[in-house]
Amino acid sequence: MKPLPAILVGAAAGVLTAVLAGWLMVMPVFWAVAVAIPIAAVTTMAVVVTGVAAPMWAALPAPDEALTTHQASALSSRFAEAAKDPGRFRTRVQPRLRKLAADTLRHRGISLSDERARLVLGDELHTLITDRDARLPSPRRLSELLGRLEEK
Repeated sequence: MKPLPAILVGAAAGVLTAVLAGWLMVMPVFWAVAVAIPIAAVTTMAVVVTGVAAPMWAALPAPDEALTTHQASALSSRFAEAAKDPGRFRTRVQPRLRKLAADTLRHRGISLSDERARLVLGDELHTLITDRDARLPSPRRLSELLGRLEEK
């Protein structure tokens, strides 16, 4: 914690201690202040130390490539599953491909629902990521389509 708020909290604790000591214990002002000074100092130090020990809850920024790398590795295993089961393609692979394409298009200021998206991605890739009845192409053709997505 910054020193000024800690000093203010310590001073408030000291003043409160002096007032309570003078009023409740009927202490002379000199002794009430003498008792309050160490309490104010300890409170100030405790607030300073507590501020330093407080956890930082902000997440560390992810490197630019981390998300793409993770998605690419997750996609490779899903491709193997999707080659056997078209339902898996629709539920597991197609949404990830759609997200990758949407992120690529967003950098160009285009939405996936925009008509220009079909022109930028090409008919086959656009159909692959948006059509519910799309089928997983051969691995070679899929590699070409994803390569085209990386070029965009």
